[in-house]
Amino acid sequence: MKKSILLFFLLLMLITLQSCQKNNSLKPKQLQWPTITSWGFTGKMAINDGHNSGSGIVKWKVSNNSETYAQFKAPLGQGSWTLTETNDQAQLSSSIRGTSSATDAQVLISHELGWQFPWQQLQFWLRGYSSKQHKLIPHSKALSLLNDGGWEISYQQWTPTAIGLLPKKIKARKGNFSVKLFIYTWKINDDN
Repeated sequence: MKKSILLFFLLLMLITLQSCQKNNSLKPKQLQWPTITSWGFTGKMAINDGHNSGSGIVKWKVSNNSETYAQFKAPLGQGSWTLTETNDQAQLSSSIRGTSSATDAQVLISHELGWQFPWQQLQFWLRGYSSKQHKLIPHSKALSLLNDGGWEISYQQWTPTAIGLLPKKIKARKGNFSVKLFIYTWKINDDN
């Protein structure tokens, strides 16, 4: 009887101590974007202009903060696009329209879609920032809503990474236009 009472109190004490322990795995780290020169992700992207919509797998990679490579593949052979952008040149290759070049990726994408796709802002939104912050400022709090250039960006899910919380599910909307992203995996610096 005494052993069972002692065992009960030891078990109760262990449970109490464990519940008092801090859960550091849920505490977000501060992002250190200024030290990150290469990053990317793989996920699913959907776009809608109120009349037409499309979705597919997207692979995105930024190298040395100077070159961006984005590839979008629609299902069932509906098309694929590859965009490469450097500081002074952008090239868009489409399985439907061929290859075109310009000095700005924003122009190429908007011409391909027929509407003003938020390419420049999206590069900030992906990392949880407004494009109005001319530089990325580390944060330790996961945003849920952001307004930027008339777009409402909703961060619906975040995922822990080696550098802190990064967006997992993002929805951006401006009038009838919407962009949705679900990020499967993030790759930071040497992981790319």
